[in-house]
Amino acid sequence: MFASPTRWFSPSIRTTFLLIVTLVCGLLGSSVAFGQAQSNAADLGGFVRDPTGAVVTNATVTARNPATNTSKSATTNSDGLYQIVSLTPGDYEVTVEAPNFKKSVLPGVKLTVGQRGDLDVALEVGQVNEVVTISGASAELVETSKTAVATTIDQQRIDNLPINERNYLAFALTTSTVGRDNGRPIGPAPTTGLNFGGQRGRSNLVQVDGADNTDNSVNASRSTVSQEAVQEFQVVTNSFAPEFGRSAGGVVNVVTKSGTNEFRGNVFGFLRDKSFQARNPFAPIAKPAFRRTQYGVTLGGPLDRDRTFFFFAFEQRRRDESGFFTSNVSQGLGG
Repeated sequence: MFASPTRWFSPSIRTTFLLIVTLVCGLLGSSVAFGQAQSNAADLGGFVRDPTGAVVTNATVTARNPATNTSKSATTNSDGLYQIVSLTPGDYEVTVEAPNFKKSVLPGVKLTVGQRGDLDVALEVGQVNEVVTISGASAELVETSKTAVATTIDQQRIDNLPINERNYLAFALTTSTVGRDNGRPIGPAPTTGLNFGGQRGRSNLVQVDGADNTDNSVNASRSTVSQEAVQEFQVVTNSFAPEFGRSAGGVVNVVTKSGTNEFRGNVFGFLRDKSFQARNPFAPIAKPAFRRTQYGVTLGGPLDRDRTFFFFAFEQRRRDESGFFTSNVSQGLGG
């Protein structure tokens, strides 16, 4: 005897079926999200060797971020190779420990967004409780495992280089293969304002913390975060990895700041006004209105030390100015 089809599709069964479908879709979506999240992180790897150059197996390598006191560890394999993946860009203290060897500490190892840093460590024979501090160590920027042509715009450049309108994406112009787009970067249908290899400004991809920041209506970057909230960003001009899609030009990969174990913040303001700025010589009126003000505040710190952090940023721009253009009307009518 068979049950009627209506019984199989009772409300409780339908609810269970929908929950299962939702769970499966969520798991599939999370795998894509985790894969995409690699674009806002850095990896560290290398070999651990003894004084004779032989590899050291089962050595523990730990990368600790002093600002947040968070750490990740890995163990060397039979080839003496270790790999620590998905590290937040920043400065790290790397420690290496192995039986019958002195503990090695490498402070100030800087990792940037999208980097696959190679850092080899040579251990010295001795007791584990003895510590050897290796100063001046750094992760090599030459990445033999990647083919992407990329440049990193770090915090120092963002803070010190002059910039108009505080649009940090314009720092990408410091890369030789990036030019300024003729399209307007502001207005009802803006572009990214950047040309990669001659491609138009709407052919680029801008990501913020691994998430697509492209406005599908005009295929341009959405309103970006405040310049004060940007830690660094990567400019990928060619041969980028498969996780960077939807781009015939280039990729701008932005990483925002996060809080640390210390409370830090700032208040800032910038002003341009007609009273102390030269008049536009092409203005059709004697005293055109012009005033631009940009101001904001940032604050970051711990919610739970060594565990949870926050970072808040606010910025606003006000413009009081006249827009105009010049044209030869008679030539247009005669044509």
